[in-house]
Amino acid sequence: MAFVRVGHFKVVAGQSAEVAKLYEAQAIPAIRAAPGNVSAVLLQQHDAPEAFMAVTIWKTRDDAEAYDRGGQAQAMVNTIRHAFAGPPSLVTYDSYGI
Repeated sequence: MAFVRVGHFKVVAGQSAEVAKLYEAQAIPAIRAAPGNVSAVLLQQHDAPEAFMAVTIWKTRDDAEAYDRGGQAQAMVNTIRHAFAGPPSLVTYDSYGI
């Protein structure tokens, strides 16, 4: 069973392209390089381009928590925080079939 984290956030109008570019260039490679990471993607909603969902899949919950404790997750959030239209939310799941 894998461990999945889903972060939802919205950005202010006009910041979507910058956030997507930063996340794709910086966050995704860093997350994928972390021990225990299976996958990392950023999804942008078609009908509301300011709405994003960041999905990371980990071998175990411990792997995800170790990544958080290392400070990389917070550092990435800080690089795009200026564009947030409100506070992000984070939900976790157990995943089957990955």
